Amino acid sequence: MLSQLQPFRDALDDIMWKAMHDRVLLYGYDTYTGRFLKWYAEYYHGITVDWLVSEDMSTGRGYDREIFRPSVLDFGYRDVRNAIVWVAQPMTDDLRARLEARGYVEGETYFDFYKAIYGDDVSSENHNDRYDAFHQRKAGKRDIQFIEWLEWKYDCNFIMPIAKDNFENVDEHGARYSISTQKEIFPMLDKCHVCLRGGDRILDFGCGKGGALLSFLDYGFDHVGGVEYEKKTYDVAQENVGKLGLQDRITLINDDARNVKEQLDDYNWFYFFFPFDKVVFETVIGNIKDSYLRKHRKIRLIYFTAMDYGFIEDTGVFRLTTQFTVDSRQRVVGIFESV
Repeated sequence: MLSQLQPFRDALDDIMWKAMHDRVLLYGYDTYTGRFLKWYAEYYHGITVDWLVSEDMSTGRGYDREIFRPSVLDFGYRDVRNAIVWVAQPMTDDLRARLEARGYVEGETYFDFYKAIYGDDVSSENHNDRYDAFHQRKAGKRDIQFIEWLEWKYDCNFIMPIAKDNFENVDEHGARYSISTQKEIFPMLDKCHVCLRGGDRILDFGCGKGGALLSFLDYGFDHVGGVEYEKKTYDVAQENVGKLGLQDRITLINDDARNVKEQLDDYNWFYFFFPFDKVVFETVIGNIKDSYLRKHRKIRLIYFTAMDYGFIEDTGVFRLTTQFTVDSRQRVVGIFESV
């Protein structure tokens, strides 16, 4: 685990441990924070959230169960009345009054996660008119999640996507930048059923600002690498690594992915989050095949948003070992291993 994230984990764990043997009602499931807290509780503590409540019903059904309106608090359900309430959205006077009118007590039977994580600093101002597309920051309500907390704590820049139209180096074969985080990456790695060893290293093609690299370190990789062709995005990634003091654990390469060859020999895991089209992808897979022939080792490829992947199996070196979706959003992941 990343030591930089320990205070964040401690704040979440202190609240969740108190609900270890209770029913849990999560208020604010329509937010990314709500979905993150539900995942975190299950992944790290084996706590299943019993009631999902949302003020915004436009999301319809939950990914795996019913979402209830806030009026579920008014019906006298014993399960609800006796549940611990986790508030996954910024607290308002109206919501606090509503909870306390029904007998919930702050710090005992209801908990404000935003207060625990961000204190009173739950929103960021919009100063994006001062920055180019590569340095823009998320404005408005913060979400509770690993990477966004690091942005807040260490003044990093990971979250905001970058449209392809802003790139200066990347040609028509490239793709926009968007982040993948622990919530998506950890389940992928779990599906590989592998205990990481000291020599395991992973290389992220199209690493962007470096968010996924932090997730890999947090999962247990000792060293990670990233390839980023767009120079301005690469510079932001370098800045992030420096602010977090991770220069000794992260190697960044500023080059066209097709030109990365001998460096591949240092890695036995490779990650692709739809970084480029098939034209580039085929060349990169060919380079990884050549690396395998130079240096025989067990290689694993993680292809997030796996679509056309026949060319990977056509190498005769890699075979598809499992496919699955993450977050129930039809985002298919393919895991390939060297034969």
